[in-house]
Amino acid sequence: MYEVLAESGYQGLRYEAVATRARTSKATLYRHWPTKAELVTMAISFRPAEDLRVPDTGTLRGDLLAYLQLLAEWMGGEPGAVISGLFVTMRNDAELAALLRPLLIPAVPPVRAVCKRAEGRGELVLGQDVRFIDELCAPALFMRHALLGLPLDAEFVEYLVDGVAMPLLTRAT
Repeated sequence: MYEVLAESGYQGLRYEAVATRARTSKATLYRHWPTKAELVTMAISFRPAEDLRVPDTGTLRGDLLAYLQLLAEWMGGEPGAVISGLFVTMRNDAELAALLRPLLIPAVPPVRAVCKRAEGRGELVLGQDVRFIDELCAPALFMRHALLGLPLDAEFVEYLVDGVAMPLLTRAT
């Protein structure tokens, strides 16, 4: 099912194509997943999770670079393309958005783990909500790759870390 979604996108996804690939009937699919949003959510939920755990490099900057590089690689690959397409659709499809959000938003964002480690090393005082790092950096990666068609290279990741994340995290509150 995921492969059909990756090939066709949400708008082009048809039960017939999924049934053919799964060697089952449309009726069977409709019985289990009556809406396209439910079918797609099932496909996303059964796909093995990408490992975005960030290695402990020993520094806040190093961990942020490692995390954003992993995110850039994921975003530049097939899973990123599929999810990017779904993001656009979620804006106008409330059912899809409600079903997918719990799957796409981790309970503990990786950036929180990175900052917690930095706090333990004395590099950072956590007096602020660090979710904004993901809320700024992930969309910047998306914009650069999906909309501008520019590479998600190490230079851009360094720019995000040194020009956005580090100044925001280390500023005096």
